[in-house]
Amino acid sequence: MAWNVPATATRQHDESEGRSDSGDKTHSVSYKGPYPDLQTAADALETSDQIDTGWYYASHELRRVPGSLGILTINCLPHPASGEGTSQNPRVAEPLKDIWSIQSVRNDVSVMAYCGPSPGANPQRSLIEAWMKEPDGTLASAYKFRKPDGSIYEIVEDATLALIAKIEKGVEAVIRFYPVVTRTRTYAEVPPACLENLGFINTPPVPVDSSTKGKKPNGLKTAVDAHQWLKCKDDAQEQSDGKWTRTEAWMGIAKSDENARFPWDKDLYGVRDGATNFDRWTMPYNHNAGGNN
Repeated sequence: MAWNVPATATRQHDESEGRSDSGDKTHSVSYKGPYPDLQTAADALETSDQIDTGWYYASHELRRVPGSLGILTINCLPHPASGEGTSQNPRVAEPLKDIWSIQSVRNDVSVMAYCGPSPGANPQRSLIEAWMKEPDGTLASAYKFRKPDGSIYEIVEDATLALIAKIEKGVEAVIRFYPVVTRTRTYAEVPPACLENLGFINTPPVPVDSSTKGKKPNGLKTAVDAHQWLKCKDDAQEQSDGKWTRTEAWMGIAKSDENARFPWDKDLYGVRDGATNFDRWTMPYNHNAGGNN
């Protein structure tokens, strides 16, 4: 709402424009009048008050001058500093800044991830684990193991032997790097509820174009399209200057991986992606439950 200027106050000619430490444009106006009238008016100021056309109250300073007068200086922002609004006209909190970044994180993957369902093309985990459990060193060194019925099985499958050769060298895991996209929004007041879609398969809503409030690295949209994403962070925190940040992060797996249709297992993580919703397995998993579980 518009701020009611005291009838006894006169707007001064000295106004100022600037930019705060956080990068926000600022605008200041001053009024001179009886000190008590200005004090009452200042106490009534709210963060949703429009002080000037397109400028909203952020803070103020009231000082005494000779003659029982005062000068009230009101500092403004080009947006409401509050996301509360009124019950008749609720206001959605708009971020002062919307910054995107991308980085990589290390993830060590078990060599057993090379195993697969095809006996001819993929190493067979069941054979490798049976070989690793063989107590007879003579049999194991010949890539053999004793079956429960007492018979001896010799591993001859080339793919399985290739992975066994790596295990014999002491390799237990391989290093992989996954992209992590982070979105940090800065608000004047408490941001919208966090923990949204946390732990679910969810695509980062990267903006198409950058603006003064929204910035992103070049090629970010291309990287997002090439991966499937798991939301791994959604935090809110108050800063030392009284502003708030909401930080979200997503970890991606390339869709070019062998299981490209769904690199993240939707049974284990679930899906919250636009109109697509898929509930993840409960713990403990109940195979007889209805729905997606």
